[in-house]
Amino acid sequence: MMNPIFHERVQRGHSKLTRSQVALAQYILQHGEEVPFLSSAELGKRIHVSDATVTRFCIALGYAGYADLQKDLQKWLQMRLAPSERMEKTPRKKGEDLYLEVFNRDIQNLKETSAELRPEQFREVIGILNRARKVFIVGLRSSFGLAVLAHSHFRSIRNGVTLVESNWGMMPDLLVDIETPDAMLAIGFPRYTRATLEVARYAKGRGCQVITITDSILSPLARISDFVIQAKISGLGFINFYTSAVAIINCLSAGLSMANPTRSIQTLKTIEGELKKWEIWAAQKL
Repeated sequence: MMNPIFHERVQRGHSKLTRSQVALAQYILQHGEEVPFLSSAELGKRIHVSDATVTRFCIALGYAGYADLQKDLQKWLQMRLAPSERMEKTPRKKGEDLYLEVFNRDIQNLKETSAELRPEQFREVIGILNRARKVFIVGLRSSFGLAVLAHSHFRSIRNGVTLVESNWGMMPDLLVDIETPDAMLAIGFPRYTRATLEVARYAKGRGCQVITITDSILSPLARISDFVIQAKISGLGFINFYTSAVAIINCLSAGLSMANPTRSIQTLKTIEGELKKWEIWAAQKL
C-alpha cells in the first residue's frame, strides 16, 4: 500500500533529494506498513545510511524530524490496517516500560492537542451549541463512548440534546425533525465509520451546522463539517488513546454551562430532583 500524502511530498521535493535520500524515499514507499514502527537508526541500517541522513531526509521533505514523519506514517496506517494487523506490527513492551509508555503517550497527545486549539474557534462553537434549538450528537463504534459522554454532559445543562444511536434501525427517526436552527456534534476517528459520515452529511444537507471532533483536518468528517476540532489519539498496538478527545468534550461542556448559567443551574436542579425521586444514589440509602 502506498501512502499518497507521503508520496506527494516526495514528488514535490524529489529534485532536491540526494541519492541516499532517494533510496530512503523508495524504501518507505515500498515498506509503508513496516517503517512506522522502526526507529530512525533501524531505518538507516536497512538501506545503509546514517541516522543523520535519515534526519536530513525528513527535514528536506518538510518534516520537523523523524518523529514527525513517523507520526504521519502511523496516522495513515490507522486508517488502513485492521486492529489485528496493527497489533501484529507493534513492538512488544512489558511491565513498567509499557505503563510508562501509555501515560507518556497520553501526556504527549494532550500537549499536542492543546497547542493546536484555537480559543476563538471554541468560543464560536460554544455559542452555536448554546443557541441551537436542538443539539444532535453522533459517534459510533469506538467513538460511541465519547458521544455518550458528550450527551451526558450536555443534557445536564440544557434541554433538546439527542444522542443519535444506530440500535434497532431507529437512526432515521431520531433525525427526522433536524433543521437549520440545530447543531450536530459528530465524533469520528480512524477507521471512520460510514454511518457517522452519512449522518453528518444528512444534517449538513438539512442546513444544520456540523461540529466535528476528529484526528485531522484531512479526515472524511472534516471535509463536510463547519468546524473541526482536532484531537491527537496516538496509541499503542490496536488501541487509540482518546484522552485528548475527552478533554475537548470537557472544555465544550464547561463552556456551554457558563454560556447560560441560569439555564444550566435550572436544568441541573430539575434533573437532581427527578433523580432523588428514583433514589439513584447509594448515599440516599445510608
